Amino acid sequence: MTLAQKLSTYDEKYWDFSEYRNDSPLVRYPAVMVAPMQACILKEITDADPTISSVLDPFCGSGTVLCEGQKLGLNVTGFDINPLAILITMVQLEGIPANCAVKSINAINTRLTMLNGNVRPYTFKNINKWFNDDIIISLSVIRQAIIEETNDRMRRFFWCCFAETVKKFSNTRTSTFKLHIKDQSKIEATVDDTITFFKEHIQSNYQRYVKDSTDSIDLKCGDSKKYLNALDAGSVDLICTSPPYGDNHTTVTYGQFSILPLLWIDKKDLYVWDETILETFTAIDSASLGGRVKRKPATACSYSEFVDSISLEKRKKVIAFLDDYETIFSLLARVLKPGKLLVLTLGNRRVDNKEIAFDVFNDMLARKYGMELDSTITRNITGKRMPAKVSSIKEVGAVKSMSKEYVKIYRKGYKHD
Repeated sequence: MTLAQKLSTYDEKYWDFSEYRNDSPLVRYPAVMVAPMQACILKEITDADPTISSVLDPFCGSGTVLCEGQKLGLNVTGFDINPLAILITMVQLEGIPANCAVKSINAINTRLTMLNGNVRPYTFKNINKWFNDDIIISLSVIRQAIIEETNDRMRRFFWCCFAETVKKFSNTRTSTFKLHIKDQSKIEATVDDTITFFKEHIQSNYQRYVKDSTDSIDLKCGDSKKYLNALDAGSVDLICTSPPYGDNHTTVTYGQFSILPLLWIDKKDLYVWDETILETFTAIDSASLGGRVKRKPATACSYSEFVDSISLEKRKKVIAFLDDYETIFSLLARVLKPGKLLVLTLGNRRVDNKEIAFDVFNDMLARKYGMELDSTITRNITGKRMPAKVSSIKEVGAVKSMSKEYVKIYRKGYKHD
């Protein structure tokens, strides 16, 4: 039975995973992939092809694909432009050492008590806009207590717990991934339970991460194009990823979501590939695919069927993204071994309340770069960390967010370079 035949035996509703909820993540990261779905797909792929020994995710986010690949015994490689995503993924993959986890936790609890009232408040530009004064003092105590941890794996785990604490006690709204200030009444009502929350978050999560990490982990923070260009042609066993569906400014603002924790975390423990990405709240999103509009994208004319129905004002951004994305797709096709698979989890975003057929766009790119469609899985999105309606258009109102996603599995031909 071929992979396509095996996948077709599943009931269509199976892929919805309507009962799945990741209600207690270490860090609540936006638009996370459905772990059991990716686990099932990877298992079927590796069962069908036992020669696969590694998986690459060039947009790894918080590491769902890589974690599921690691469970199957695969060597994992991941790229992401966001330093917070790489930090979270590293902790997910390497875990914390069994021989010192409890000792380190007890030690940091002791330091939190000793340092309380004895640490100079940490600061960065506009910190008082995003945090109350008492919260700043408590977060500064936690930050110093983490810095004094000597075990690298434990320190990275503590930073992840800290990132969740920073988000919870900041003055940003929780209803959006963009940075928007809360109502003043809610800011004034914020109670400083910061240190207690941090301790409890460690206690409720650490046992899930205890492991002896001996697996091959290769994570890189920065532009995926750069790292893909550095790989040899035909060198990758399997590529599995959920690429951006559009530029981060107008879809999911991963950078804005991450920037406040990143400004607090000690840079020595961050994979900061460019110091300028922490200088503004929008720098990470601007550096992402389609983040910078080009004057004359080289391949813009080939995108007309996907952009002609939207306004000229927004067309440039969509073309910039599609142009960047085609470059990525061509590189994925180049590094993949002949006969092997590219697995993409995709969604069709809306611009000007018009759906951009991103799934069809990928089919077009696959044909162009020597790949054939092996299988398609359609999933109804029944629960996600996204609002039901996003953005607003004049005379239209709020626009519905996507309700379906597609897993496109392409197989590389043997004649493509």
